[in-house]
Amino acid sequence: MKFRPLITSGFLAAILGASLSFLSSCGVLPGTSVKRIPPGYVGLKVELYGNNRGVQNATISTGKVWYNGYSEEIIVFPDHVQYYILTASVDEGSPKDESITFGVGGTTVNADVSLSYFFNTTQIKDFYGKYLKDPEQFKGTLVRSETRNCFNQSATNYKPEEILGSQQSKLLKEVQTCLTDKFGPVGVNFESVGFVSKPRFDQSIEAQITARFQAEQRAIAAQAQLEVAEAEAKQKEIEARGDAEVAKIQASSITSMTLELRQIELQEKMIEKWNGVLPIYQGTPAPFPSFNVEAEQQ
Repeated sequence: MKFRPLITSGFLAAILGASLSFLSSCGVLPGTSVKRIPPGYVGLKVELYGNNRGVQNATISTGKVWYNGYSEEIIVFPDHVQYYILTASVDEGSPKDESITFGVGGTTVNADVSLSYFFNTTQIKDFYGKYLKDPEQFKGTLVRSETRNCFNQSATNYKPEEILGSQQSKLLKEVQTCLTDKFGPVGVNFESVGFVSKPRFDQSIEAQITARFQAEQRAIAAQAQLEVAEAEAKQKEIEARGDAEVAKIQASSITSMTLELRQIELQEKMIEKWNGVLPIYQGTPAPFPSFNVEAEQQ
């Protein structure tokens, strides 16, 4: 008499498959992992093997992301502005000197540079498909090298003293445009480029720039003094002309007033000499005598 097994091989396979599926979903199976994407970031899931490998079928996720650590990779990208300081100081940013050295006016200059940029999350696939770098790798290699290249390209036609003064903002804008032209097509846009501190030249160049700057300041001061002196002289001339005109008016007024006063004085003298008797003529009495100042003076 033969006994049939109560559990068939098909039943065992079904149980095993269900168990594997359950364990896989819980992240228990080797290679199954979960990554939490924090707020302000997105995760790019990339297939490493198989027919769908590469970024053409990559998916962007947020929150918890389950993936197979053997065949998939999650690249986390920020979707907010990133700040990067390239400085010689080992106490700020990187523990190594990341300052930028570039050519200008036949000499070289070293500078600490600040950058701000952001990733367009709709183009992360394009970015990773071209460079195969995560954000930190991008910052540590491509950003610094291309910043240096853009400074070398943009500073060619500038003089050393110009990037310390009147043309500095123009140079920085050109470098910003250069970086955006380079990385903008794959979704990395640069918002600002600036100097953290005064660019550093060789000591001899620094001395020449300082001397030239001082000479320019003296010339500006001298020109300002000349303009002040010319303005004061012009004001004095205007005042002198005004004084002359006033004197002329006053002289005319005084002459008129003097004659009028003289006439009054003569009238008073005639009144004093009058005996109170009017001249008698046949008919009506003669009018009160009038006086002519000019005749009296003669």
